[in-house]
Formats: sequence, C-alpha cells, structure tokens
Amino acid sequence: MKWRYHIPPLAALNAFVAYARTGGIRRAAVALGVDHAVVSRHLRDLETALGVGLRNRTEGGLSPQGHEYYARIAPLLDGLARATADMRGQMPQLTLTCSHGIAYHWLLPRLPAFRQLHPGVDVLLRPVDSDCRFDPERIDTVLHADIRYINDLHPLRDPPRIQALELARPLVFPVASPECLRRLAHPPRTAADLLHAPLLIEDNDTEWRVWFAAQSVNVAQVSGHSRLWQAHLALAAARAGEGIALANTYLLEDDLKAGRLVRVTTTDVPLRDVTLGSYVLRSTDQAWQARPFALLRTWLEAQFHTGSETLVTKDHHAPPKKRLPIMP
Repeated sequence: MKWRYHIPPLAALNAFVAYARTGGIRRAAVALGVDHAVVSRHLRDLETALGVGLRNRTEGGLSPQGHEYYARIAPLLDGLARATADMRGQMPQLTLTCSHGIAYHWLLPRLPAFRQLHPGVDVLLRPVDSDCRFDPERIDTVLHADIRYINDLHPLRDPPRIQALELARPLVFPVASPECLRRLAHPPRTAADLLHAPLLIEDNDTEWRVWFAAQSVNVAQVSGHSRLWQAHLALAAARAGEGIALANTYLLEDDLKAGRLVRVTTTDVPLRDVTLGSYVLRSTDQAWQARPFALLRTWLEAQFHTGSETLVTKDHHAPPKKRLPIMP
C-alpha cells in the first residue's frame, strides 16, 4: 500500500476542487474561508507534486488533465466529507425552495411534524417565484432541494448530475368562491359555458386552453377576467370572489374544507379529470446521497402519498412513483 503515501495533502486537494467548482482563485478562497494567496499556493504545490498543469493559464479554468483529475477526486472528497460528518453526528443545513403556493398552503403546516420527527435536521423553507437552476459544480455547505410544479408542456431541462423524483401528479380543476358562483347568470351546463364566466388567468392562458381541450372544447384564446402572475395570486383573487381559478388540492385543501372555495361543476355534461403536470423534487447528486436529504425525501413521499386521493392513479396497487428523466 505504498501508493497511499503519495496522496497530496488534503488542503491542496480541497483548494483544487474549490477552484474547479467556483472557476476562480478568489471565489474558491471565499468558499473555503481562506486568503486567496493560500489557494494559489496550494494549486502550485499540487501541480508540482503531480508534475502536470491543472489550469489553463491562457483561457482560464481547467486544463484537460485538470478536468480528468477533478472528475476522479471530487466524488471521493465529497464522500469523505459525508462520512466524517455522519461519524460526528453532524448534519448540514438543508434549504428547501418551492413556489409560494405549495409553501404556504401545503408544506408550511406540515413542516413542524418533520422537525419533531427529525430534530437534528435543520430545514430552511424558502419560497421563490422562479424555477430553481441547480449548479452541480458549485461549492456549498448548505444542501439544496427544490419542489417545483413542472408543467407537461415544459419538461425538465436540468444540467447533468441532477436527480429528480415525481412526488405527485394532481388533478387540476376550476374553483370559485360561493359568492362568485351565485353571481353567475345561470349554473354552467357544460365546460364551454365557463368561457363566459370570469376566469382568472395566471401568466398566460395556456393551462386554461389545455384544460378546455381536455373537455373537448377547443379555443384559440381564453379571455380572462383578470391576469395574475402565479397560482398563489390567482387563488387569492378567487377567495375574494373575483372569478374562477384553476388549481389542485395541494394548493387549496384548507379552502375546500372551510368552504371558502368550492369546485365548479356542470349540470349537464360532467367535467373530466385533467392533469397538467407534476410536483417534482430535485437536487444535485451530491445532496441526494446526504442523510438529511434522504430523510426529507422519504418524509415528503409519505406526505404526498397521504393526499393520493387527489392523484390520477387511485389504484392502491399502482407502481411506485419513479425518478424522472432529465432532458439535456
């Protein structure tokens, strides 16, 4: 085992991986919490010890040998860090990002149960509007996971080394306040009648058009009563009696129970069940293997499964949800 004695110092290896992931000596220094001169010295020493240039000094970044070395040692250093943290009983903070609607109306009331079940896992819930773009090369002491509603018309287009798991594929249906429905000239008889009702549209009318098409109502454009930025705002407008919104149970479970919102139905031709997308959990390969994320992932799957009556698949013997392919 003499080869073990020729392993470069761990500090130099960490500096190299930090440089590879951040793309700069100063950024690597910030990530490691050291002076940039320290990172520069470690890189020079490592190149001297290996006898090859790891950096492309003309264009910046890594040389071909540097890319090869990074690809082989980075997973080993990550595994070493995880193993050490596990032995010490340490678990890093986990940041969970998701849209405002699922954060406020579904996840926030349930998180205390997770914290009680796993008091050692520090979860920071961070609602964000835009889709999260993961960078698997980034150095981060905080694990990051994201729950996002992925519309079927806009499939995942994440970079390599990103894991994705479908948590739920909920039914989407129109809802309104009882007051709003009472103001309609007459109860809708078919889905087409809703075209004359005050419809609340999010950023665009795509989801409404797809929903109407599933009801055999083809329309080039849906004229909305009000245009809002996201489902969270559309549901707020629906609660205020401004019109009819499209939503799923995960966004309005409490509203349906309290009667603030009700499902819109038709008298002559029943509305068909429609799905437009899925809630998907995503993270990097590195975070996916970490124990805090594994605990959260298992808990989320159980929580979403509890509301499985809202899913298309109601068969108790249906196959389990699978990892989603990531489109290049």
